[in-house]
Amino acid sequence: MRYKGFGSGTFRNIFLSYTAILIIPIIVFSALNVQRNMMEEKQQQHQKHAADAKRIADLVDSKLNELKNMGKMLGNEAWVKKLMQNTNVYDQEFDMLKMLEIRKSLDNGFNSLGILSFGMVVFPEKRQVLTQWGVYPEEDFFKGVAVFDGDTKQKLQHVLSQQQYFKIMPPADMKLWGNGKRVIPVLQSLEVVNHPRAVLVLFIDSAYFSDYMHRFGGIESKAIAISSQGSLLYRQTRNDSAGHPERSRSYELVLPSRASDLRYAITYADTGVIGINNLFGSLLAIAISAGLGALAAFLLAKVSYRPLGALLNKLSAAVRFEEGKNGGSISGSEYSYIEKSFDRLLLENKNLQQTMQDYESAARSNLFLRLLKGYFADDQQMNGLKKFGIGYTDDMHYCTMLVSFYAIRDVSDMEKIRKIEMITIVIVEQAMKRHRVDYELFEVTNADKALILSSVNPFGDDRLLERIASEISGEIEQACGFRPDVFCGTVEKGVVGISKSYYAANERLQYTIFSREHLPVQQEEAVQAGVDYYYPTDWEVQLVNNLKIGNLDTTMQILHEIAAENKKRELPESSEVKLVSLLMETLLRVLHELNLDTCIYAKQFASRAGAGEMEEMWSCVLEVGTLICERKRYANTSPSLAVGSELLQFVNQNYTSPDLSLKMLAEMCGMSVSNVSKIFKEVSGINFYDYVCRLRMETAKELLREKKFGMDVIARRVGYENVYSFKRAFARYEGIKPDEYVDSAM
Repeated sequence: MRYKGFGSGTFRNIFLSYTAILIIPIIVFSALNVQRNMMEEKQQQHQKHAADAKRIADLVDSKLNELKNMGKMLGNEAWVKKLMQNTNVYDQEFDMLKMLEIRKSLDNGFNSLGILSFGMVVFPEKRQVLTQWGVYPEEDFFKGVAVFDGDTKQKLQHVLSQQQYFKIMPPADMKLWGNGKRVIPVLQSLEVVNHPRAVLVLFIDSAYFSDYMHRFGGIESKAIAISSQGSLLYRQTRNDSAGHPERSRSYELVLPSRASDLRYAITYADTGVIGINNLFGSLLAIAISAGLGALAAFLLAKVSYRPLGALLNKLSAAVRFEEGKNGGSISGSEYSYIEKSFDRLLLENKNLQQTMQDYESAARSNLFLRLLKGYFADDQQMNGLKKFGIGYTDDMHYCTMLVSFYAIRDVSDMEKIRKIEMITIVIVEQAMKRHRVDYELFEVTNADKALILSSVNPFGDDRLLERIASEISGEIEQACGFRPDVFCGTVEKGVVGISKSYYAANERLQYTIFSREHLPVQQEEAVQAGVDYYYPTDWEVQLVNNLKIGNLDTTMQILHEIAAENKKRELPESSEVKLVSLLMETLLRVLHELNLDTCIYAKQFASRAGAGEMEEMWSCVLEVGTLICERKRYANTSPSLAVGSELLQFVNQNYTSPDLSLKMLAEMCGMSVSNVSKIFKEVSGINFYDYVCRLRMETAKELLREKKFGMDVIARRVGYENVYSFKRAFARYEGIKPDEYVDSAM
């Protein structure tokens, strides 16, 4: 593949894109310009035709006005007024000479108009007709001189008896002196009365009028049509060179007459084609613009491709190297290399997001477990709760519930257990929604499910929470056929109260389990009555860890919480002495592990205990705790680092062994369990059990993705004695069940 100039497919694409971007607007603009020129020419043509149509209309109106003027002129003639009288008084005035003069005047007037066959003045009452040829009785005239068909004659005689200002009748055929003609009768009453005594009738000769229109109508129009009240009076059509009417596209202009009720319809050819000169100029401009656009597109492509080409070459070279190394194909365009690079990045990003989600899920589960064991946190650690969407504060009230499926004897049916767990989640959600209580549901080791109920305000009496627990247990029994154990802890205020409530519920759970399997209830009650102080093992572990790292604030908080909780229990003096003695034993053990002198502090506490001074005993515990935190001297010496490396190597090789534990490592190294745990954490960065669980879960995920082994085989291969323990550990670490992980990996 070449990457220089036009040899690059990417450069060609960029060049073609720029060419399209530049040339398309040029073509569109040129097309619009051509259209604009066509519209301008069409508008000019229309204006020219409109002016020609107006001229034709004015030409006809001029003739009509001449006809009107003749009627007005004759109406003012004295001889007309005398002849229309019904008397013989004026007969002597109209001798032969006078009549010749009148006839000659009429003949000159009719002939001067140039479009008339003849004209006549009709006297309806006298039933006489006066023409340029003489005076005739009306009946004789229409029989011998001007002969019409019966309908036309009847219509004409009917109109003569009515007052007509200026009426144009439809064309009619007639014989004048035996010669056939087609005329258009025009009638004007010479007297403004209902029944005029004199009417001027002018007969427009169609042949004369056609000749007149051909001579003066012009050559622009294709056809001229004159109509009156819907009746066609005249039509003129231009023929082509073969003598046929022109059939090109046309449009019609309609104008009303200003001299009568006539309507003029003039038809013109509609070419709609731009002139050849303008067309040639437009095409030339398009060609020049396209050439300049292509040149500009090439320059822009060169400038744009320079940095992109460098990037494309690097990406394509990297992808081709990777594919060539893997034995794959290295063919394809530069964009295909980019696509493959982005696909790889998206896949890596997806895997990273999944890993982050798994981490957040595991971290959230660990936080809830820490809350159960005792979360002694400062403000910065409280922000860590909010980071994972846990909005707990010390001003809220909490209660812990434990749900145990211990009643299920057959734990090998994993499908049944999974179904029960899903039903439990649904029932818990419905119950909490019904009572409007905020909650978190998760798995714990000593029970199957734990719930942390939280509220800004107190929950009310304990009976409400007991009812909720009873409802959950009863609904699960209805759905699954057995009744699980649901225990409520105490209602406590503050985040540390979650742990107090948890241990209260756990005590009830352990008591129930133990009483079912070993001793009667009465005996267990007697045994339990001997241990009434509050000092959970998890709190002791946190106390020891904070003492060793010198965290004074958290150490004091743990000690004060232990003191406050036991004060609420109103312990007898012997129990309180036992509690404080256990706390002091814990502190002395830490002092010994830190290689600090314990004799002085042991004697000091023994003297205060012998005196029975309880407040002094508590004060001694607080003083020793403060001293340990302030004098923390632990350091990573090179021998401890060497031991840590050996421990880490051993764990990496034997993490699938179910016997692997801190106790085994301690016996192997000849050290205490706490020292081995601390050294291991210094070397690996996390505690021993989290590290082993991480190795086992990663191996389990690989085996699950291969889909070659059953769940029980995988559990044994990664170090678990049974499937149930493996599934619970997997769910705590990954946030989902192994079956769900297999489905999501498909």
